Amino acid sequence: MRSFLQRFFLILITCLQAFPLLTWADTQLKYQDRGTYHEGIKPKPVSGYDIELISVLADYREPTTSLPESLTIQFYLPETTEVHLTVREIDYRKFYWLDQVRSSASWAKGFGNTFSWSTETVLQSLDRNMDIYDLGVLTRLGQPTPASIEYIAPAILYHTVPPTTVKGYWFTLKPNGRALVNCAVYPKESDTAIWSRTFRRKPAGQPFSVEWDASHAQEGSYMFLVTGYFLDSNQPIQQTVHFYHRPTVK
Repeated sequence: MRSFLQRFFLILITCLQAFPLLTWADTQLKYQDRGTYHEGIKPKPVSGYDIELISVLADYREPTTSLPESLTIQFYLPETTEVHLTVREIDYRKFYWLDQVRSSASWAKGFGNTFSWSTETVLQSLDRNMDIYDLGVLTRLGQPTPASIEYIAPAILYHTVPPTTVKGYWFTLKPNGRALVNCAVYPKESDTAIWSRTFRRKPAGQPFSVEWDASHAQEGSYMFLVTGYFLDSNQPIQQTVHFYHRPTVK
């Protein structure tokens, strides 16, 4: 009997000791103000649009064998404007979210716009072996919320050394129903697509990424146009993304 009681109290004490630690960890990971940005675990956002724009990233993957101590985002602005930056998982499994970034200096024209943050507080606690390119970045210009017509600054995501040139982009989207989707790129004020690709069956709620090779594209403004329809209802889909292609990172 004594042995049973001793084991019972030992287990009880162990649980009581562990409970505050679990509570502290949950509190630390919760989405909250981190000083110059908000970050943490956040319930999956509900998209009210037919197709959701998740990320627009430059085609650049800096090698890494483990999650770096910090990450950096860099982007080009053709003119000074209001910026709303969001970082999230492309496949929203661990509910990671970062937004409401407050820059120490004003965002300005050029490629000098950067934002860095530590992975120690949240990302390392979620997954120390996370591939940083499982994260998507969306840098909205002007408006803070999703819209059928978006103005985006494609972001470079890296941990140590940024690229010297941008040769392409990854657009990540998520349809809210089974859909046929066509993606095309148009130069500014042109009705002729310089690139297009059709996806005949994209499953509902599953993100997919589209690569555009911009290695032969001239610097300037472009439009990424998404059209199509839902296979179950024939309801049309349309999403327009305006962006500026700056091939040289300087």
